[in-house]
Amino acid sequence: MPHRIVNVFNDYWYDSRMRVKDVASGLPKTDKLYLKDSYLKEAYSKIIRVVREKGKRYYLVLASSIFHSLGGGQPSDTGMLLASGFKFDVKKALESGGVVVLYGKSLEGEPVEGLEVKQELNWERRYLIMRLHTAGHVIDRAVSDTLRNRIDTMGALHGPPHAYVEYKAEISEDQLIQIEELTNDILDDREVLIKEVRPEELQNYIYGAPNLGRLPEASVYRIVEIKGINAIPCSGTHVSRTSEIGRIKLMSVDKVEGGSRLYYDVE
Repeated sequence: MPHRIVNVFNDYWYDSRMRVKDVASGLPKTDKLYLKDSYLKEAYSKIIRVVREKGKRYYLVLASSIFHSLGGGQPSDTGMLLASGFKFDVKKALESGGVVVLYGKSLEGEPVEGLEVKQELNWERRYLIMRLHTAGHVIDRAVSDTLRNRIDTMGALHGPPHAYVEYKAEISEDQLIQIEELTNDILDDREVLIKEVRPEELQNYIYGAPNLGRLPEASVYRIVEIKGINAIPCSGTHVSRTSEIGRIKLMSVDKVEGGSRLYYDVE
């Protein structure tokens, strides 16, 4: 995907990378409900694997998930799993080999394989992420138009605590003002469409997309198109119309190795 996984992993993720891989080992890929409907706030699924870390903390795998895992420039979703006599605080969603692994703490009862649970998303957080991620795609277009060249990205965080995109270009404070003006000028009320296309069809559907030179091979590509702005391979969650974003505010720009980091927010 065009935005690489942003380097915001905490010590827990580094220490547990092999454990997450082990938890997911041998399981079928998770049915990622969030890719089909980003507005889905609740869903039911069965627990198919339970691994206790220590005390009340567990790794859980569900057959299907409304929780978007950390990656692709998007932070992890959070929320709750509920059943009779069972309450589980989902603190992080991780992924290995297409399997979404939930990490969190049991607040009531203990998880067992085969238990059907209700998934409840922290919707306020998710919806902010959806607005920020879609805004990030609009900023990509505005940056390229302002600098009069297609500009690739180096990294991103499309969510709290501080959203940003890193570009392979030097961006000045004066240009930051121009980019913000253009971003909001082109924002409008545009439709955001999701399509899945085969590799041989890819060039017929994408436009204005950064980082195509490092796009990984896949049997199917998920394309997020903001009508008239760009169409980018992306596995993130997005709003359905750009009017939901509100106004995009560019907060600051910092120099980083190889380019610039542009911080932004939505109002």
